[in-house]
Amino acid sequence: MKTFFTFLLTISVAALYSAEKFIAVEDTTPGKWFLSTIEKSRPAEEKKFRAKLDKLDPYPERFKCAEEYHRLLETHFNANRLEDAAIEKALNWKKGDFTWHNNRYYTNPGCTSWIIAPDVSSTGACIVHKNRDYSGQHLLTFRLFRSAPGRFKVAVVGDLWNSGAGAVMNEKGLMIVQNDGTSRYGHPRKVNIGCTFVLRHIAEHCADLQEAAAMLEKFHTCGLVRSSSIYLLADLNSGMIFEGTAAAFSSANVKSGFEVRANNYLLPGMRMISSRNKKSFLNGASRRFDASEFLRMTLTEKGKIAPADLMKLARLRDPEQEKAGFRQVCMKYTLASTMFVPDRMYPQYLSATFVSLGPTRHTVFIPVPMGVSVIPESLSNGDWGKKALELAKKLPLDHKRLPEFEKLENKFITEFFATREKARQLLLARKRTAAVKLLDELFIRQYEEAQKFLESFSASAGNK
Repeated sequence: MKTFFTFLLTISVAALYSAEKFIAVEDTTPGKWFLSTIEKSRPAEEKKFRAKLDKLDPYPERFKCAEEYHRLLETHFNANRLEDAAIEKALNWKKGDFTWHNNRYYTNPGCTSWIIAPDVSSTGACIVHKNRDYSGQHLLTFRLFRSAPGRFKVAVVGDLWNSGAGAVMNEKGLMIVQNDGTSRYGHPRKVNIGCTFVLRHIAEHCADLQEAAAMLEKFHTCGLVRSSSIYLLADLNSGMIFEGTAAAFSSANVKSGFEVRANNYLLPGMRMISSRNKKSFLNGASRRFDASEFLRMTLTEKGKIAPADLMKLARLRDPEQEKAGFRQVCMKYTLASTMFVPDRMYPQYLSATFVSLGPTRHTVFIPVPMGVSVIPESLSNGDWGKKALELAKKLPLDHKRLPEFEKLENKFITEFFATREKARQLLLARKRTAAVKLLDELFIRQYEEAQKFLESFSASAGNK
């Protein structure tokens, strides 16, 4: 149930921006945070998903798989089993179908990611950034919610009709993203927990990197999770690369500098099980080299790596290399880019997700503070990314108007960090309500400004 404090904030923000529908952050009704985000897309999308279920597995087979999923969930994640049941009941799907759909239909949300350690970060804390490429989905969502009392609040970027996370940060400043790994081994079991579920579960229950790494290792040791994943984990102070398959796993700390991952296994003990396909390996190696070289040059020139630099990296391309067959950091099917920027003193309020939903070269990054009380519906229901996809049809991938995006984003960055310091002073003075109101007002104003910019930009692009 919403607290009275959150209720008042919801009313005040909605009154200021009555044209937009908002989703409350602190509503812990089981599954409500998920159901409220799919409400608009349900008439158009549900029929497609139902048909997909029947095509991939007839119901008797799905039911058998679901029973095994339920056993795993009840043994290891019982509260999530209850949430699945609540969502399934609200959707009026057959028993087990939502759990099946949630763990089998969504399995590969990873592409290119990087960790920036505190010693080279302009903020003095780790930053984690992930570019997400196409994997059969077209509706991307940003969600900010607390799914149950006693769990950490999380900021999630992922697929709209999945209750997991492709990228996640919690209110303690713990950050986790996932890339697919190219391995010659599959998973020996047909039923295993999807990596999107794993990311969200760890973020909701772990306060720091040490706890998160221990939980992830436990899941792999038990054989619960799908194979061929590369995880980038970080808290405020340090990061970790965790590479796992059905056969083995390995990890390494990132305590200084930066580290980039695409889809190649590189840690000791893992290279021997990497894909033997040379082209697949070079696709990952090329992106990793380009991103690493960009970060190295940025450090050489500036001494630190800042959020604006990472936005440039998220759009990095070499058309000539692409013609030669190498995948790029930014592709025509890059669907989202997510940057987590935690705050050391008040991570539960002043950390921010800089989110770009839709093709990264056809939309803008918006900073979303962790402490805001409501989220505009269009950021959560798939509409924001749709607009970027529509713009991508009007403008080529290598268009020349990126400086217009960057100018607005630099303005947003300046405003965010200035407002964050004002909010910090209010929090130090124990004026929490005033601090949250300040963050709410900045976020909604920047959101509306980004909306107007993209509408105007799209109209002008259509005339060229």
